Amino acid sequence: MTKKANPRKTDPKPARTDPGGPILALCVGQRCSALRRMAGNESSVEGFRRAARDSAGAVLISADCLGPCAFGSVAAVAHRQGHSKDTGRSVWLGSIEGPERSEALRKWIVDGGPLSLDRPDTDVPAPLISAIVGLGKPPSILHQS
Repeated sequence: MTKKANPRKTDPKPARTDPGGPILALCVGQRCSALRRMAGNESSVEGFRRAARDSAGAVLISADCLGPCAFGSVAAVAHRQGHSKDTGRSVWLGSIEGPERSEALRKWIVDGGPLSLDRPDTDVPAPLISAIVGLGKPPSILHQS
């Protein structure tokens, strides 16, 4: 009886490469969540999760509070290089609780988000231009010990 070769041993899978993509830091704190509820857009957070899964390399960071509550429901979006892991500046968006802006942001993430590390505000979709509240540092995760 002849033994068949194990395909796992003879055909190694090619190494996976990180394609890079957008980083979306999304506020899911009490105020931003309440604003989404009041706008009838409670499901938008799940839509952002799907967008991150459906894109090539997007990362979703959900935070209890991102801080600038005066701007309504907020998010920060930046470009992340896959090969170098560098992350560019963030474009901050406010008042994204409504369905039109949430959908525009979701679509932008699926389409790859900002292309520039230094100027993430140069290719913001039209429905989000009036939502820009500023540029800032890249989103990051602080490790607490």
